[in-house]
Formats: sequence, structure tokens, C-alpha cells
Amino acid sequence: MGIRCSCGVRSTPITSTIGTINMTFADNVTRSGNLTINVDACVDRLDFSTFSATFTDTSGVIPPRNFTFTATSFQNVICFQENASCQVIMSGMGLVSGETTPRQFSLTLRNNPSPTADQLITFVILQFVNNSTTPNLEPDLTFFGCPTSL
Repeated sequence: MGIRCSCGVRSTPITSTIGTINMTFADNVTRSGNLTINVDACVDRLDFSTFSATFTDTSGVIPPRNFTFTATSFQNVICFQENASCQVIMSGMGLVSGETTPRQFSLTLRNNPSPTADQLITFVILQFVNNSTTPNLEPDLTFFGCPTSL
């Protein structure tokens, strides 16, 4: 018997890699690099949901702004339809590598009708970093609670 998930998203198979993404840090410095995410989030089991992201700065600027973020708790997971796509928004608290004070985060992922067009819409770690581009995800994510026509 499987675990029921009425709304959520999962990486397929384990991680999704985002090609080049621009991340803007709290001091208004923007760096380009690669972002790898691992997500398994479900509104019906927030306590067991997971999310992590690793940004590797490939800009060549010294010092590099590499970081890993790991969610420690989820406040919500919300699914909604927007035109022909489905979006999943999640938020909660987590830790940036090397820090001990949790930070609030928000993540929005979009499942588009085209199989290669799942996108990271927003990724914000409050007072630390946010994405300034909207890249595609590869491989696709698995969405739950979205219209079955997608």
C-alpha cells in the first residue's frame, strides 16, 4: 500500500539538475552557477517532507559563493492550477551550510504540459539568496495533486 499524497512534488529519480541559473545574494551580488535540488514534499506528510539544494558558483569570481541548503521543517505545501500548468509552492525553515541559525525558505515549481519544461519559478532563502532566472529542470519532477491532463 502506497503513501497517499494529495498535493506535492518529488524529484525523479533522486535529484534534478538545473543548468545555469543566476542567484542574487542579499548584498545584491549576482552569481551564475549550477543548482541541484532534491525534493520530496507532500501536504499530507509535512513532517516527512524533504528538500535540499546545492549551488555551485561557476562564475569564476573569487571567492565563490557555493552553498548547500537543507530544509529542517515545512510550514506548507500548496498546489494550484495556472492556465495549462500546475504549480507547487512550499515553504518552511532550513539551514545554509556553515550556519547554525535556521532561515525561512520558499520554493515554487511548475509542471508544464511539455515534458521537458518543468521549471523552478522561485527559490528564496530569506535574507540570503533568491533566483533571478527561471530555468528548466532535468529530469522532470513528479507532481501530485495536479490536473491529470498535464
